[in-house]
Amino acid sequence: MKRRRALEIIGVAAGAPLLAPGSAVAEALALGQRIRSVAGPVGGAPPATLTPAQARTVTALAETIIPRTDTPGASEAGVTAFVDALLTGWLDAPDRDRFLAGLDEVDPLARSAHGAAFADCTPDQQADLVARLDEDLDRRRRDPAIDETQTFFYDMKRFTLAGYFTSRPGLRSLGYRIIPGAFEGCVLLDQYGTGEGRPGGQP
Repeated sequence: MKRRRALEIIGVAAGAPLLAPGSAVAEALALGQRIRSVAGPVGGAPPATLTPAQARTVTALAETIIPRTDTPGASEAGVTAFVDALLTGWLDAPDRDRFLAGLDEVDPLARSAHGAAFADCTPDQQADLVARLDEDLDRRRRDPAIDETQTFFYDMKRFTLAGYFTSRPGLRSLGYRIIPGAFEGCVLLDQYGTGEGRPGGQP
């Protein structure tokens, strides 16, 4: 699938960006910047797909996965806007709906465990809940009868890492030198095998 191929490319940044071949990293960064150009600047327009409550949850989850330390955290990298852009223009409807359904289960889980929505929990409580989600994902990964890639938290982690490591703050945290002109925000997606830009979307 064309959109899935684009997400496979961006997944390089969610895997091991320092270990991937240079050409694969460059391809992922260019595509990530293309997605980011649709999302707009950090703190810009409100989300197109996420509700305000869902956006708060995504922000809190992403910041728990990549907190601010001596390097910028997920919020400073605009991860929520990046995730919203993926949901709005890049995921097929079943994948988008599965992600949103899983996202909507996070607050009930938090309220059951700690009596508050996830975004209103303390950092320690948020870390505890994310650890539970991570343990469940690991359990699914070890079960040959389950495809863990079809779960919400798998995508949440992947999108968070991809959004972070294709951002300028994320690249700086890895020690990448950001050279003017290195990002290609207007590159046609057809270049990445999405079929965009050709009549009928043909490859």
